[in-house]
Amino acid sequence: YLSRIITSHSAHACDGQPLRLHCPRHSTISIQSAFYGSGQAWLCRADPPLGAHNHSCSAFTALQKLLSECQSLRDCQLPVNHLLFGKDPCPGTAKYLHVDYKCKPTEHKRHVVCEGETMILRCKPPRVLNIYAAVYGRSLGQTDTCPSHLTRPPPFECLNHEAVHLVSKSCYSKQKCIVAVSNQTFRDPCFPGTRKYLSVVYSCVPQTLLREADPYIFSTTSSPTVDTEKDLEEPFSKGSRRPDNSGAMMSNSLLTYAYIKG
Repeated sequence: YLSRIITSHSAHACDGQPLRLHCPRHSTISIQSAFYGSGQAWLCRADPPLGAHNHSCSAFTALQKLLSECQSLRDCQLPVNHLLFGKDPCPGTAKYLHVDYKCKPTEHKRHVVCEGETMILRCKPPRVLNIYAAVYGRSLGQTDTCPSHLTRPPPFECLNHEAVHLVSKSCYSKQKCIVAVSNQTFRDPCFPGTRKYLSVVYSCVPQTLLREADPYIFSTTSSPTVDTEKDLEEPFSKGSRRPDNSGAMMSNSLLTYAYIKG
């Protein structure tokens, strides 16, 4: 069970096939990324594609659809076809759905920090951080969270789901991490003047278990779980050690209103 809720999972299905996501008891699905299109749709065909048709297309609604259909469930099954995502991104071309997800345990921690402040996450040794969700912005109905006396909150949610890239790369597998909560660190998803916050869902897991589940992260450095004083001198921001979007966590985006609401 522990290894199941620590590791990242993926599911893949071609047009006409069902795609199933599943998590064990006492855990729920947390969507990390979703792609529907023809990027590597040749995997779905018996014959490789002709050069003239070897182009990529994708449905921009894929992530939001998976969030609305499967987020926070234990089991989710979807029929894969373009009707699920609205307009067909490339008619006549074979397409597939690929989803990365994690199983978020019922017992988890959530930390919210307002814009302009610094988020510090820490675990007591020998446990290390495992990030399940992160979002930057403002959700509906959260007037008591980081209230602003200057402007009224917008009548709709504005959330940057890509925040998980930065938080995961900065904090995953460490005992302590520091993240600057600002527009310099995260892309601003809201109208000017909107006060935002960073909400992170995480847990502290045994280092030995994480090492077994993700040996790669520990093979890249001799001291992966302890930040040096130099690392902690300044909060992580866009101008210093911002990671790219191709980090060890196969994360693209996640966290919906339910996460902040919860």
